[in-house]
Formats: sequence, C-alpha cells, structure tokens
Amino acid sequence: MKALRKQEATKKTASSTPRSSGPPRSSGPPSAPPTSSSNTTSRFAELASKAAAGELGEALYADDSGTDRQAYVARMKANGRQVELAGEGLNLAQDGMEFWGPIDNESSRAKAGGEILTIDQWECITCGTCEENTKVVFQVPDDEKAEVLKQDGPMDLIQDAIDACPVTCISWINPETVEEQHSHGGFRKKK
Repeated sequence: MKALRKQEATKKTASSTPRSSGPPRSSGPPSAPPTSSSNTTSRFAELASKAAAGELGEALYADDSGTDRQAYVARMKANGRQVELAGEGLNLAQDGMEFWGPIDNESSRAKAGGEILTIDQWECITCGTCEENTKVVFQVPDDEKAEVLKQDGPMDLIQDAIDACPVTCISWINPETVEEQHSHGGFRKKK
C-alpha cells in the first residue's frame, strides 16, 4: 500500500513540474486570435456597448404592430435582409405556392394554406422568446405558458419566433388537429 501511495506522489510531482520541449517561448505579446473570430467578437462588443448606451435607435427594434409595406421594409433593412416584397393579402410565389402578406416564408405559406398558429402548452418552457419577436401575436402572462393572441400579424416576425423557439413548440398545424394543449389565439374548432 505504501508503495502505491509513493508511486502516486511521484506521478503528481512529475506532472506538476513544467516540462520543456522544443525551443524556449518568447516573452513578447501573445499572437492575435484568428481575424474572423476577432471581427465577430469586436462587432458584438460594439453592438452591446451601443445597446447599453441606448445608441442603436428604433430602426433595429421590431415594429410589432406594423404589417404594412413600410414596416416590412424597415425590418428587412434593420435586420440586413434582402427580400422582395409582394402585395398585401394572398399572393402567388414563383413556384406556384400561395403565401399571405408581402413576404414569402414558411409562416405566410402556412397561413395561406389555412393552417392555425399554435403553441403546444405541454412543450412551452415560458422563455419569452416568442413575445420578444412580436408582442402583437404572442404573450407570456405572469407565471403561465406563452399564448398565441391572434392568427394574423407580421409574418416575418412570426417566422423568426418559430425559428428562435428553443423547444420548437410554436407551429402552424391543420385546424383538425388542434387540441386542448394548443394555445391558438381565438381559433374555434368547428364541431
């Protein structure tokens, strides 16, 4: 037993002793991290500083109430997206599929197809991500699960909320499959 403890002590001493392999290291400044990481970090730090100081302005924040063309254009510009906008109401995409509103995305296609926007109450973790994207469509009441307030709204922000949900509990579903665990913003299932 003593021999085993002596071996362990020797291993600890040997591993804590610095080893020198290769040429000695210079004492100059450390090398810079890769440029892309450095740019990303500095860009993030810059935006964080501006946000803390209130210098970002209204352009970078979502206009929750705007479903008109100007609101979509402002959000696209603020988010650096290049999207061709269509007209209001029902539109036809180049691939022949219908979509609702001025932007063609999964949510606008689901709405045009008659699907219902829902939040599965069993899956929701009350993180508030959906409400952060658009308070006009989603709400997280105190100490409760997120709810869908209505079936219409800014389709770009609805899709952003769906994409950002960490547990993927927000979805468009067939009206026939709506069940009690789904918050569905005023949709009434036909009997």
